[in-house]
Amino acid sequence: MRALPLAAALAILPMPLAAQGQAAAAPPAPPRDTTPPGAYFGVTEYRLAREKLTLDTDTRGFTVYIIGDMEGLASVVRNATEMRPVDRGGTPQHERFRQELTDEVNAVIAGARAAGATQFIVNEGHGGTLFRNVLPDELDPAAILIRGYPKPIVMSTGLNPRVDAMMIVGAHANAGSPGVISHSFAFDSFTVNGRQLNETGIAAFIGGEMGIPMILAAGDDALTSETREMLGPLETVTVKTVFSGSAAAALSPARVHGLLRAAAARAVRRARAGQLRPLVLEKPYHVRLCLRRGYVRDDWVRTTVGRLPGMADGGSPGCFAYTTSSAEEVGNLLNEIEWTVLKP
Repeated sequence: MRALPLAAALAILPMPLAAQGQAAAAPPAPPRDTTPPGAYFGVTEYRLAREKLTLDTDTRGFTVYIIGDMEGLASVVRNATEMRPVDRGGTPQHERFRQELTDEVNAVIAGARAAGATQFIVNEGHGGTLFRNVLPDELDPAAILIRGYPKPIVMSTGLNPRVDAMMIVGAHANAGSPGVISHSFAFDSFTVNGRQLNETGIAAFIGGEMGIPMILAAGDDALTSETREMLGPLETVTVKTVFSGSAAAALSPARVHGLLRAAAARAVRRARAGQLRPLVLEKPYHVRLCLRRGYVRDDWVRTTVGRLPGMADGGSPGCFAYTTSSAEEVGNLLNEIEWTVLKP
């Protein structure tokens, strides 16, 4: 074998330990953004958002407020590939499911319109792209679209008493439930007056105080089952049957769209007939929430959340209590916590 030149031979020798350590060292983390929620316009201005959207809400017909999440869409099973865009560590598959979200929202709009609904407000409810998932150019042109971040009360932004009914598509099961990508905001548990609520239930709670019923929820079988138990006999569409947190037997998107159209029409007819009632809980509202374990281990997050106005110790590490007579204030509190945990 021919001998290697000296420079080439040196190039293949092991690096000195100090140099190896330098090569493997991770770059320093950027400084944490500690801007408090009240210091950034648009985080806590829930009253202003309600007042502004009220001006756009038509009282002459039947207005439906539609929340679009993504984990409960047809065929979605994996958060890391389907729920995140490339620029946030995901894959190009996310674009396909942006289309699915838009198609499912359009399906419920079509069904609701067939039953007499006249106005449609669509609120982006999925934070994987900071609430920019629906394809605006392909959304039903009659819809008003709320998108972007920050926005007050992320899943109920601008909700007001002129709205006649709420719907949610792409919804997921509660934290701790055996559902696909199940979770609930930044919490492992969230209760009002001892009543466990998932994200759909929290939106129904906020709307219920305004007299607005949640009339349709679509997602996997874990979501539809637990939501009927929380809210009563609203219309539901089961788009997939859970096998694990990242596997399910899924219906085809085309079939799901047909089911959504039919269910939305039934839901509007039932709501107009007074058969679907708002969720009303007794005041004052005694809220207890426990942060996700990962946030509990983060001293800064845990301490910052504990210092939010009105927050009291909940009796366990990372658990807090809050009492109010305003469901909107509860939504604002959730938004302040989301602001805290969504920032690096």
